[in-house]
Amino acid sequence: MYQLKEQEETKLWLSQFDHCAKDLELAEQLVDSILYCTLSEFKNNLIKLIKTKLPLRQPSALFIERELQSTKATLPPPIYKQKKTLNPISKKKHKRAHGAAIQAIKSLRYTSQDIGSEALTAHVASTLCRKNDRRFLLHPTAENVRNSKVRNFVIVTDFIGSGDRARTLLDAMWNVASIRSWHSGKFIKFWVMAYSGTDIGVHNVRSHRFSPNVHIVNECPTLFNSFGEGKDEMIELCKKYGYFSKDPLGWKKTAALLAFEHGAPNNMPAIFVSGKSRGAKKWTPLFPKRVTETLWRTAEVDMSEVISHALDELNIPEISKSPRFRRSNTKDKSAFIILLAHAQGKRRLAELRRVLPLSLDVLISAKDRAVSRGWLTRSGALTLAGHKAIRLLRRQGRKNFVAPDPFASYYPTQLRAPL
Repeated sequence: MYQLKEQEETKLWLSQFDHCAKDLELAEQLVDSILYCTLSEFKNNLIKLIKTKLPLRQPSALFIERELQSTKATLPPPIYKQKKTLNPISKKKHKRAHGAAIQAIKSLRYTSQDIGSEALTAHVASTLCRKNDRRFLLHPTAENVRNSKVRNFVIVTDFIGSGDRARTLLDAMWNVASIRSWHSGKFIKFWVMAYSGTDIGVHNVRSHRFSPNVHIVNECPTLFNSFGEGKDEMIELCKKYGYFSKDPLGWKKTAALLAFEHGAPNNMPAIFVSGKSRGAKKWTPLFPKRVTETLWRTAEVDMSEVISHALDELNIPEISKSPRFRRSNTKDKSAFIILLAHAQGKRRLAELRRVLPLSLDVLISAKDRAVSRGWLTRSGALTLAGHKAIRLLRRQGRKNFVAPDPFASYYPTQLRAPL
């Protein structure tokens, strides 16, 4: 389990919310809502997504999303060089792609050689291509695309925030005459694969003229979809304490609440990733320079404490006294918690993590277990078996539940007039 709130660095960060007690309470809820993705979880789930979504018997070219050199032109530089060749049919010269594709990893700032998350994504894609060299090709040459009869152009990334980078790479593909021709002739399809993405970013990518198929492993929690009626308070909190940034809600006002072990995206609110070192009121971000790995530390999980916390959060502590619940193993108890949370309308990952503060892969595994037991549908709706399981737990729990202090004196707080 990743106890972010218990870390000393987090406690120091929380101490900066000193305008009023309500701000500190909201900040603690905000920290609890951040989803954290480990390296192994990122790698395994991204590879699984690519292998299951792409056509099995069609070669696919994988391209790593990264920042491209900005120019004054309408379109970015093409991903392949082009030369004019004589078409034997039309007897005219046409542009034809040739040579190597753009580099998978390249720093645009030579003074610091700063490399982003594309390095890790490229490693994941490279491993996949080595294991399946006939099905997947990493940044193949134009000649290799033709010879291998590639039918899918796939952009691979860790996160779709605003969707601008993926669109830019798609534009770089559009800037190649051969690729436009292949697309027009329906020889190739375009895909974008990511571990996570916001609704705004995914919609932005899908609206590109190539109409790519966009697939993600998990939906990204944001300020806008994680707090229900308390959304406005959270937005105001981030704006109040992130006043020093021109983007207090993150790049393009995305307000993402997702952090990877390899780094935090710039789409997170400024209070998490930006700092203010000048002036009377300074600010230290939770993830300085978007580095996250030092803050999460794996520890032995006391599942009894986690389960107790979850039942208290759901306001149903009597469930713990149910014989069926007590006999269940840890995995089944987690699945029961997920079922009970869904019954109360808590279905988003950020809401589930506040109830069951475990890593993302454990939450997904628990939900899959609830689905396999027949309690939930894939869309998260309760089945008849799920309702029956909840009724049984509640009936057994109430029968065996004892109040914390049954002998405490009762003092009425209101009196009515005598009849």
